[in-house]
Amino acid sequence: MIRYLFDAANAVTAVGLIFAMTAIYLVLVKHFDAGICFALWALLADDADGMIAKSSPNRTPATAQFGGAFDGLADLVYAAVFPAILILSFNAFSVPAFLAAVCLVLSGALRLSYFLTVGLDADGFGRGLPLNNDLFVLAFLFAANHYFPIQGLGTVLIGAAFMLSVLHLSTFRFPGTGNKLRLTNLTLAVVGSIGLLAGELGR
Repeated sequence: MIRYLFDAANAVTAVGLIFAMTAIYLVLVKHFDAGICFALWALLADDADGMIAKSSPNRTPATAQFGGAFDGLADLVYAAVFPAILILSFNAFSVPAFLAAVCLVLSGALRLSYFLTVGLDADGFGRGLPLNNDLFVLAFLFAANHYFPIQGLGTVLIGAAFMLSVLHLSTFRFPGTGNKLRLTNLTLAVVGSIGLLAGELGR
């Protein structure tokens, strides 16, 4: 199994998974801003592994199949499990936070499974809100909280989790691929990281 990590795209996926696990560790020890930054970097690794895979014409079918499964599991960790654990940790593992976390992980797993089964429409659009948008919402809320403190941020996070869970399972069309989407992800991840780190350093 280890030999599949010698594939460039799979190696980048592994780096992204390491970022995601680091993000989870950080929010468990209450370093929420740094944790979100690492999760955003995991998102960038996810974008990068897809581009690398497409530019590697000599990949074997077995390597490509392994890469698809590996990538899906990494997506679940950084884009669903991480936000759920952040909300749990920030809210001191309360029952409402637990329910919100369950909804996030379940909706994330369902959406990823649907995507792996059905894929994108012929015009490159998918159904429902992609999971990585959860990270952008978290980055915005925590960065904004540095400059304009949000009363009851924990409750806001729980409410956002329930709303995002519904949006993940909705049937509206959303761009699923393309350079514009990658550039948008890159821009939001960079801006989010800068906003979070600047706010953290300014304390």
